[in-house]
Amino acid sequence: MATGPSDVVANLIIRQRYQSFRRRALRRSLPAVSILLLIFAAVTLVFAVNGIRPPMYERSAVLRPPWMPVMLTTEFAPMWAGLLVVVTLVAAAFGAASSPIGRVGLGLALGALTLFGLMIGRSIRSFDEIRTALAGIAEVPPPTRRWRSVFYPYPYRLREGIERVDGLSYAADLSLDVYRSTQDRAQRSPLLVHIHGGSWGGGNRRQMSQPLIQEMAHRGWIVASVDYPLVPDATFPDQMIALHRALRWFRDSANELGIDSSSIFVTGGSAGGHLAALLALTDRDSDWSTRRPEEEPVAGAVVAYGVFDLLDRKDIRDFWPIVTDLLIKGDPLVEPEKFRLGSPIDHVGPGAPPFLVIHGVNDSLVPIVESEHFVTALRSVSEQPVAFARIGGATHAFDAVDSLRTQNMVAGVAAFLETVARTP
Repeated sequence: MATGPSDVVANLIIRQRYQSFRRRALRRSLPAVSILLLIFAAVTLVFAVNGIRPPMYERSAVLRPPWMPVMLTTEFAPMWAGLLVVVTLVAAAFGAASSPIGRVGLGLALGALTLFGLMIGRSIRSFDEIRTALAGIAEVPPPTRRWRSVFYPYPYRLREGIERVDGLSYAADLSLDVYRSTQDRAQRSPLLVHIHGGSWGGGNRRQMSQPLIQEMAHRGWIVASVDYPLVPDATFPDQMIALHRALRWFRDSANELGIDSSSIFVTGGSAGGHLAALLALTDRDSDWSTRRPEEEPVAGAVVAYGVFDLLDRKDIRDFWPIVTDLLIKGDPLVEPEKFRLGSPIDHVGPGAPPFLVIHGVNDSLVPIVESEHFVTALRSVSEQPVAFARIGGATHAFDAVDSLRTQNMVAGVAAFLETVARTP
């Protein structure tokens, strides 16, 4: 159909009116957009600075970056960066660069984006750190990236090909979950026993280390995450008595679960790292266990950001009333033997199994020096490999989500476990 002069004029009028309306709308929205950009960029910059600065242990605890916000910043850095880019581009499209407030907001956004880029770079470099720590012990292949998890690091959904058997009772009021591959297995599998953290009084068996738990189940291992008695109702060594009972339950159930009872490994983080280290180092201790002479000791341990000296003889940590008032329920000056009994560093010896110790350099809750002293003591007497991975930029409980750094760490842990499991 031919277009007449009147149609052309009408189209021009409509276009001019639209452009005039758009200019007026942008002018009206510009102040609000600029202010919102400034607020959002300032908040993200504060989180980014908090996430990247060192813990500064010599300062008061209130002046250090709290570990939970830092973990949510550093491990979610790709999400933060992506959101910041989107918000900045939208604000720029509304003309934020044409106002002084908007230009300040754009500058703050650029600074925050730079810091998030540094965090992402640190996360990627953690693979080299874990590989260096395991040099001479295990070859660590690069992880297969699960990019969906990186940008949506929700760790609690089960990966395809994994099943979880919930709530198996191993003692009165104590249960465990078993994770395993849905594929048929031709032979018995090694067992990895996971002990959750939570300051000995919180957490639960499904909260922590899900990326590691599910990766090892995906590789054909049997993985069990166990309950243990919690403070204040429990007093040490109630936790160890229960965990040694769990080890016996696994050995008694080896045929039913398809477990190779000569390949039982333990892992845990934070309070769980403390208990896992004790479990590996005291497996022959008849005072804590009902171990029978024919039972094999723990074959290896992977402990992350744990507490290894309840007496804090190197004056590393702040005073923790939870240790004296709830866990041990004693005075370290009056009954130091109770605290030594609960300190993994006091149980190191030539019979210790292979150990992999992992700690974030930026851990503001449990300083990395805690692990350094434990590793030094263990290496001085152990006849087995002791690997120590210092993870740059990582804070406490960083492996709770399936981030880039966690995927690198899990690749190293899996290589360590599988290498030790193959070693006679």
